[in-house]
Amino acid sequence: METNTKKILAVVLIAIIGIGIGLTVWFLLPQPYGNVVTGRLVTPGAPGETPSNRIIRVGILDPMTEIQGEGAWKGAYLACDEINSAGGVKIGNDTYYFGLVAEDTYEAETTLDPSKGTAAANKIIDQDGAQFIIGGFRTESLVVYQEVVMDHKMLLLGTGAATDSFCSLVNSSRARYQYFFRLMPINSTSLAKELLTYLVYLKGYMWAAYAKNITKVAILREDLSWAAPLSAFLNGYLPGKGMSVVIEIAYPLTADSAAFNTYWQQIDAAGAQITIPIISAQGGILMTTQYVAIQPKCLMVGIDVMSQLDNYWAETGGACQHEVILQSTVRTNKTSLTIPFWDSFVSHYGSEPLYTAVGSYDAMYTLLYGINKTQSLNSTLIVPNLETINTATPLKGAAGNLAFTSWHDLREGYDPGTGDIWAVTLFAQWQAGGTKACVSSGGYVYPEYVVTAPLTLPSWGIN
Repeated sequence: METNTKKILAVVLIAIIGIGIGLTVWFLLPQPYGNVVTGRLVTPGAPGETPSNRIIRVGILDPMTEIQGEGAWKGAYLACDEINSAGGVKIGNDTYYFGLVAEDTYEAETTLDPSKGTAAANKIIDQDGAQFIIGGFRTESLVVYQEVVMDHKMLLLGTGAATDSFCSLVNSSRARYQYFFRLMPINSTSLAKELLTYLVYLKGYMWAAYAKNITKVAILREDLSWAAPLSAFLNGYLPGKGMSVVIEIAYPLTADSAAFNTYWQQIDAAGAQITIPIISAQGGILMTTQYVAIQPKCLMVGIDVMSQLDNYWAETGGACQHEVILQSTVRTNKTSLTIPFWDSFVSHYGSEPLYTAVGSYDAMYTLLYGINKTQSLNSTLIVPNLETINTATPLKGAAGNLAFTSWHDLREGYDPGTGDIWAVTLFAQWQAGGTKACVSSGGYVYPEYVVTAPLTLPSWGIN
């Protein structure tokens, strides 16, 4: 009996030693840069001996296991590393460094439970000690958990939700909602205006280049709150531009390949020449793969968030070719910071940045600006200093020259006289071989100097 006990103890001891060696080797091996973690503070670029009271805790609230949250984390991590490595933040005679902590809001789940977002917001503030918040993706969730952040009078820099109402609240109930600033994307109304402007340009281009009169448009959208105002705007304004919506499909998030196959057959039967996707989730892959299967005689032009990722080409087997999407940034010179940011992101992560990554990167530098100007970590004091970021005194970002309206929304557009770009969206097209190019808007949405390739059309033609 005693011998057996000794054998068992020996085996356990060997196992423990083996696990210890394994963990040691794991920690010594190079770890993925900016790997997403939740519930734990990380301080990239900060000196190892930095005391905890010199760490400025920035919380990331997002669906952290989905591309939107991963993007927000990676963009913030890259900026955090840059700022800390450059010497951190000076407040008086003291040096501070940024740290990041994330909590999962689960807001990308098909069946949304807003209470999960509220729980994440409470935890990140009460337990993780976050002093400022970056993130927010799905309107139906953010509108609930932002109340927790506002209760704490804490800055919330939005990097994912386009719905106008978040900044409208700043305008109507300023005392409570002044802490919200939108860094990404431009609001739904601006997105719709830019899309309408591009469609009008495209109508003229198609007539001039191909003698084809574009009059019939389809809308294929998620059945979610953020997509409805965009659709309503287009339905209201397209007829005045010589185009009408001949079919609109609002599909559930549970739609499968067979459903998208049917949608494309319906769209083709309606004679649509342009189909406008309004999609933030995984439906984009099903949409494009079934697009190629059916080959409807139309061009896809619209919002498809997953299509912003460089692996989308492989995910769809190249079915996304010719799709034109609204994308905050591609590798082109929106500002002098855009290409350096893009190249650094690709170098560190081996992939291109999603719009939430661009937004969170710029959000970190916006926060740095506010703290430097205020010389304080008090959000209430920082707010008026962020309000000085306007068209007269913009803050240069990777996404453009950042300027806020009086209700803390992004100033959209560009100055044709100087060529200075504000927070405009680019129209990017997937082209042969899996490359993505910025195509012309005729100078109406953005200047021609950012264009990198001409538009291409599907081989099976357009109605």
